[in-house]
Amino acid sequence: MAEVAKSLSGSEGSESGSKGYKGSEGAKGPESGFEGSDGGAYPFPPGELGGCPLAYHRRRTLAPVAPVALPSGDEVLLVTRYDDIREVHAGPHFSRNLRYPGAPRMLAAADFGEDPNSLTNMDPPEHSRLRRIVQGAFTPRAAERWRGEIRAIAEGLLDDVLAAGPPADLRTAFAFPLPVEVICRVVGVPPGDSPLFRVWSDVLLSLTAGAAADRLQAGIEFAAYVDELIADHRCTPRGDLIDDLIAARDEDADRLSEPELANIVRGLIIAGHETTANVISRGVLALLRHPEQPGVLRAKPELLPGAVEEVLRAQIPGHGALLRVAKEDVVLPSGHQVKAGQGVLAPFVAANHDPERFDDPEVFDITRADNKHLSFGIGPHYCLGANLARVELQVAFDVLVDRLPGMELAVPVGELTWSAGSRVCGLNELPVTW
Repeated sequence: MAEVAKSLSGSEGSESGSKGYKGSEGAKGPESGFEGSDGGAYPFPPGELGGCPLAYHRRRTLAPVAPVALPSGDEVLLVTRYDDIREVHAGPHFSRNLRYPGAPRMLAAADFGEDPNSLTNMDPPEHSRLRRIVQGAFTPRAAERWRGEIRAIAEGLLDDVLAAGPPADLRTAFAFPLPVEVICRVVGVPPGDSPLFRVWSDVLLSLTAGAAADRLQAGIEFAAYVDELIADHRCTPRGDLIDDLIAARDEDADRLSEPELANIVRGLIIAGHETTANVISRGVLALLRHPEQPGVLRAKPELLPGAVEEVLRAQIPGHGALLRVAKEDVVLPSGHQVKAGQGVLAPFVAANHDPERFDDPEVFDITRADNKHLSFGIGPHYCLGANLARVELQVAFDVLVDRLPGMELAVPVGELTWSAGSRVCGLNELPVTW
């Protein structure tokens, strides 16, 4: 990693970040004067009903690779076309190492991008080693083992919703408790501790500059909790995912170090409930706004997996992406060039709404074919928990469609409110009746 950092910090153009970049002859450079009507500053406000930011649509047409200012004040390139985004995340020419002097930063204050032990911040071969050690715990078969228990949790939550009667805030009563309870059982967290994760994740995912001290404190508390949780599992194994990770080793008998293990567990806890919970609530809203589609699902349950993929494509709650840095000069599939040392932001939500890849991308269609969305990422950093998330989402929508056939919004859709200032865009509440 040190050699990668050295090569990046010493590469042409890295001293000034992405400022002053000019494309070389033979490749299109970024439209340096582009600001459109978005002001050129990230994060952009979401589109209608928390949808893909309109700025991404405009830029995809007018300036698919163009500068954008981050909350830190650093300027990077924002990429908005599917093939370009795929290349940034899957190609070998971009790095997640942002720990060298002068590297672009999402936030001016400390951020999780600086942790050298985090799987999300590693490049091969270190990253490949960790994935090789832990991949057996995240196979489709491993995820399927939890389907029955996930269904029992979902049914129990809906029992409580039905017993209380309408109206209900489905976000609070179902969408968030389900993945929290699931990840607690999968990882081996005492159920009574689950509210702590909601507080920590809200703070850690914030993009608000004034929350720097809160993020630091939340990070310290969360790290201490996970360290204690792992230590307890070493003393008293429970047969859960943490025990699997403690025992995991690769073909060379290499095991996870303590910092590596702790980082993987922390990432699973936050991503395992925050993102899934928002996808559930956003997906329910999408189904309620297309009332004919739940009926189709009830009549043809075999469409459920495809319906979940469409929810994932159209309702991805993360409107940003983890920064990458070009390790060398790169020409993207669109013909635009990225210079060595330049930071690049390539959001999956923009890829999922690219009309060059998806017919009528703004149409929510549970029968959509060839739905190769990028919501779980692509390439080396493809989401470890994707298989478990798919099982959770399939169970959640199956139970909801089956047991609440008359469900509808309890308020006009225009009265719904959305979270702001975070790495995720989610509903603040989802009031329904039946």
